[in-house]
Amino acid sequence: MKLFSTLLISASLLASGSAFANTGGSPKPGSELPKEDATVHGYVVDANTKKPVSGVIVSASNQKKNFKKEVSTDASGYFKLDEMPSGEVLIYFDKKGYRMLKKSPVVLKEKTVTKLSIDLREEEELDTVYEHPVLRLLDGIF
Repeated sequence: MKLFSTLLISASLLASGSAFANTGGSPKPGSELPKEDATVHGYVVDANTKKPVSGVIVSASNQKKNFKKEVSTDASGYFKLDEMPSGEVLIYFDKKGYRMLKKSPVVLKEKTVTKLSIDLREEEELDTVYEHPVLRLLDGIF
């Protein structure tokens, strides 16, 4: 009986010692907890031709959390903004020759992925801005 109680005490000390050794301290590399951040991704196409638009600067910001991030679209018009904070985010799409597009506010939740499909419109020529013929004539004089 004495041998049995000694073994039982030794086993319980060993179990509690290993449980104690695994608690506390910093996590091992590669075993970090997953981030609670959100992701926004999608494609940007020309509104008229429906062809992908590359080189569009996609800017995201959240003023309350002092956050700003920029990426650009690839050859297929694809963009990805990862590690985004949750909450309301303003997203701008800008490229020379196109009207800047503001997508706001986009509400992001923790651990979510949001997909956007964006149609960019070309900037209008100056000639099409003036609707009255007299204003078109004045434009040529000045």
